[in-house]
Amino acid sequence: MNALSNSGHVSASYVNLLFDWLDHARPDVSQRLPFARPAAGDLNRVNVLQWQAMLDWTYQQLEDPAMPLKLAAHVRPANMGLLGYVASCCNNLGEAFARLQQFENLVYSVNSLQVNFSEDQLLLQWGAERGKPGHWVDSVAIGVLVAFTRHLVAVPVDPLKVQFINAEPGNKEDFRAFFGCDVHFNQQVTEVVWPVTLLDAPLKSADSVMRTMLDQQAQLLLSQVKAGEETIPGLQKALQESISAGLPNLDEVARRLCTSGRSLQRRLQEQGSSFRHELESVRVEMAKSCLNAGNLSLADIANLLAYNDQSAFTHAFKRVTGSSPAKYQQAN
Repeated sequence: MNALSNSGHVSASYVNLLFDWLDHARPDVSQRLPFARPAAGDLNRVNVLQWQAMLDWTYQQLEDPAMPLKLAAHVRPANMGLLGYVASCCNNLGEAFARLQQFENLVYSVNSLQVNFSEDQLLLQWGAERGKPGHWVDSVAIGVLVAFTRHLVAVPVDPLKVQFINAEPGNKEDFRAFFGCDVHFNQQVTEVVWPVTLLDAPLKSADSVMRTMLDQQAQLLLSQVKAGEETIPGLQKALQESISAGLPNLDEVARRLCTSGRSLQRRLQEQGSSFRHELESVRVEMAKSCLNAGNLSLADIANLLAYNDQSAFTHAFKRVTGSSPAKYQQAN
C-alpha cells in the first residue's frame, strides 16, 4: 500500500463509522481495538496514514475481503459530519452533490474530487496527485459515497459504472454485487458514473438536526408572512434555500423569486432595505438555531451558512446581535 503525504486526512465523524460498525457487527473485535475512538466533529481530523492502519488492523482481525463494503453499508448521515446535515437540507441530489464538492475537504481530503459531464452521464473522479491510499481506503470511500447517496434519495439508483485506480482484488464479485454495476480496476482514475437524470432526484425526508431546524424556521417564516412582516413575499424562504444550497448571492435569490437581480435590488431599496441586510438577517437567525441546537462547531456553522471563513461569520453575527456566537451560545 502506497503512503500518502501527511496533508491527507479524513474527519473524525467519518472514522467513527468504523467504530460504530464494529460495535454493531463484531463487538468482540471492537473491544480489542488498539485505537481510541476520535471525538466527533469535522475539525477533528485523522491522518490518512492512521486511517490506513485502522483498516489494515480490522482486516487482519476479520480476514474478510468484503470488509470495506460491509463497513460502507453501515454509513449514516451523522458519519458524514457537516456534509450529512447539509445534504439532508438539499432539495435534490444535484444540490447534494454540489455541496459534496464544496465540503469534501472537511470529510475526506485525500485526492480532490473532479465533477465532469459526458453526454447523459455524471462523472465523479479522483486522481492520484497526492498518491494512492490503497485498496482499503479507496474501497471504503467509494462505498460510503454510493451507500450515502442511496440513503439520501427517495428511490435508490445504482451507478452506471464504478472503477478503481487499484489492482483487482480476489473478490471482484462482491464489489459488483454491492455497487449493482460493472466494476473495473487498474484504471487511470477512480470514478463513479451516474445517469445525469439522477441530479433531479428528490431526497427523502431526513431525521436530522438541520432538517428540524429548517422546519422550525419554515413555520416562523410562514407566521411572518401571515403577519405581513415580510418585505417581499417569499424573500426569506428564497434566502434560506439559497444559503442551504451554498449560493447566497443576489442573482440566485432573484432566480428563486422568478425575477432579476436588478429588479430585486430596486424593490428592496424602495422599501428602505438592501440585499446584504436581508441576507445577513436570515443568516443570523439560522445561526441562532444552530447555536441553540448545540450540535455543530462554529466552523461548521460558518461553512453551513456559506461564509468564507469562521472569522467572517463571527464578525457578521456580532455586528447584528452585538454578541459573539460563542457568548450567545453560552448565554442560551
